[in-house]
Amino acid sequence: MIKATRAVTPSLAHIHGLWRSPTRITTSLVRGCRGSRGLPVVIAPHGMLDPGALRYSRWKKRLVWRLWEHQALVVASCLQALGQAELVAIRSLGLAGPVALISNGVGLPDLERPQLPPPWMQMVPEGERVLLFLGRFHAKKGLVPLLEAWHSLAAEARRQGWWLVVVGFGDQGQLAACLAREPIERCLVLGPCFGAEKEACLASASAFVLPSFSEGLPMAALEAMSWALPCLLSPACNLPDSISAGAAWSVQPQPADLAARIQDLMALPDTEAAAMGRKGRALVAEKFSWSTIAHQCAELYGWILGGGTPPAFVDLGKARS
Repeated sequence: MIKATRAVTPSLAHIHGLWRSPTRITTSLVRGCRGSRGLPVVIAPHGMLDPGALRYSRWKKRLVWRLWEHQALVVASCLQALGQAELVAIRSLGLAGPVALISNGVGLPDLERPQLPPPWMQMVPEGERVLLFLGRFHAKKGLVPLLEAWHSLAAEARRQGWWLVVVGFGDQGQLAACLAREPIERCLVLGPCFGAEKEACLASASAFVLPSFSEGLPMAALEAMSWALPCLLSPACNLPDSISAGAAWSVQPQPADLAARIQDLMALPDTEAAAMGRKGRALVAEKFSWSTIAHQCAELYGWILGGGTPPAFVDLGKARS
C-alpha cells in the first residue's frame, strides 16, 4: 500500500476511518523514506474515536492504539471531525493538532423521478405508512429498543395503519431468524438494498428512525432528510441542526421514549409531517450537499499545502497559543 500510494505521487492523502491498514502506514507516508518527500495526511476518524465506539473491541483497539494508531493521528497534518461532538471526542484523547469541521455529504435526489416499487410492496397494504430503519444491523444502532418499542405499539400501529420496516444487513441473518420465530406484528425485516432499490425504500417510506447509541454522522439520516422524510434521531446521531430546524425529533434509544415518540409521529397530521420533511431537505441542501463539502475540502487542502490563514472551520487546538 505504501508503494502504491507513492507511485501515483499524490500531493496529499485523505484517509477515512481507523483501525485498518491506511492508518498503519500513515507515519511512513508522512516521514518519507530513502530521500522521498514526506506526504501531508488528513485523517477522518468518522466517529471511531467517540466513547461509545471505543467500547466495542476495546482491548484490540487499545493494543492498536499503542502500536500505531495514536502516532498516526499525532503526525497527521490535520484531522477531520464530522461535527462538534466528534471534535470534543478527539480533544478528550489529548490530540492537540488542527481539526477541520467538515460534515459528510449526500446528493439531493429528484423527488419527481419515477422509482421502483419498494421491496415491501407485496406485504404492506396500499395506503398504509412505513416507518423505515435503514442501516447496518449492529447493537449500537439501537435496534433492540426500537423493536421493543414497536412491539408495545401493536394496537396503535394497527389502528393508525403503520408498519416498521427494517432494511439492512450485518448480523448474518440473526435478526430475521429471531423475528421468524417470534414475529412482531406489523414489523418486517428485509435484506440490504442498494442503488435504485435503496432509493425506492426512501421514496416510499413515510418517516425514518435511527435510535443509535453511537455514530459519527450517519449517512442514512442525511439521505432520509434529502428524501424529505420526517425523522426520529437519537442524540448520538450528532445532528442537532436537524432538531433545531424542525426536521427531526430527538429520541432516546430506550423503549419507553421510542414508543412515546413513535406514537406522536403516528398521530402527526400529514401537513405537519410534510413540513418536517421539507425542512430536512432544505437543511441538507444548505449544509450537507456535495458542493458544500467539496468546497470545504478544497479549501482545507489548499491551506495544508500552501499555508496562509487557516479556513474558518479549522480548530487549531494548542496551535492557537
